[in-house]
Amino acid sequence: VFHGSGSEYFRIWIVNLLLTILTVGIYSPWAKVRKNRYIYGNLELAGSHFDYLAKPLIILRGRLIALALLLVVVVSQWAQPSLYAVSVILIALVTPWLIVRARMFNMRYTAYRNIRFAFNPAYGQAYRAIIGYGLIALITLGLLVPYAHFKRNKLVVDNTRYGNLNFRLDAVGGKFFSAYFFGFVLGVVLIAPATAVLAQIGGYVSGGETGPPDMQQSMAFLPVLVGFLFYFVIAKYIAALILRITTNNTSIGTPDEPDHHLGCDWSMPGMLWIYVTNVIAVTLSAGLLTPWAQMRILKYQLDHTWLQVAGGIEAVVAGQEKAVSSLGEEIGDVFVVDIGF
Repeated sequence: VFHGSGSEYFRIWIVNLLLTILTVGIYSPWAKVRKNRYIYGNLELAGSHFDYLAKPLIILRGRLIALALLLVVVVSQWAQPSLYAVSVILIALVTPWLIVRARMFNMRYTAYRNIRFAFNPAYGQAYRAIIGYGLIALITLGLLVPYAHFKRNKLVVDNTRYGNLNFRLDAVGGKFFSAYFFGFVLGVVLIAPATAVLAQIGGYVSGGETGPPDMQQSMAFLPVLVGFLFYFVIAKYIAALILRITTNNTSIGTPDEPDHHLGCDWSMPGMLWIYVTNVIAVTLSAGLLTPWAQMRILKYQLDHTWLQVAGGIEAVVAGQEKAVSSLGEEIGDVFVVDIGF
């Protein structure tokens, strides 16, 4: 059950935004901790709530180093283009390492019933899943993007642990292809007709070639904007469909214990309606309804997700994990590194 609300989260969101702007980003680690503690603290499973245990100063240290590296990249772009190209290539090569470190940090500081999650240092698997299958998807002109997505999700799920329990994603690569295909068809059905209709309306309203130039330019931009918003909605919809497939095919356990299973029953038409109305609300409110939109989608997804436990949660034994540096996560934040899950 998710107990968060848009009105409560708005107060956290607006304060975080203003203080981050006023401090030129220095407050961002505190903002991140406040946001995560609110979201995790409002997520209830079997009568207990999750905890986010990271400290802002730990995040700040990693973020300062990440910003210093970013500054080196920016300066090299102006001073020496060849050095800039080398730095970009190096960042691309270390991206899998950054992703693993980020996941290790997030899991290390996430807890449920005083037992922490953990993530294995699966660097080799990360390079194969992200760079290896990413190149294969590129060579095949995008045809294998769904399978590359599946391998990334499997990397994340299979290396996540809760105490001594391991997460495991079934071999469901074929379902990822179905999700992408359905999203593509939905995009064609929605985006193409809507853009064409708006182009016709725009031409009529602006007076065609005889209308004022400013009006012609404004109306010509409208189909592009709407097409982008539809694309955003479809991309989110595909991501939600992939996450539903991943959730319903994830089990948790050890070789010596019966498996526990995750499950969800999200209505995909319902999800599509939420995404469409969220985009409209956020756009018309100039972003002020962003907290409401975020809490709305979280509440729907989490309220329709469950864990089927064999035995009892109390039987889980906490695994011992070493503290993980936050450096990987903060570099990932600065360079917008994400694997989409």
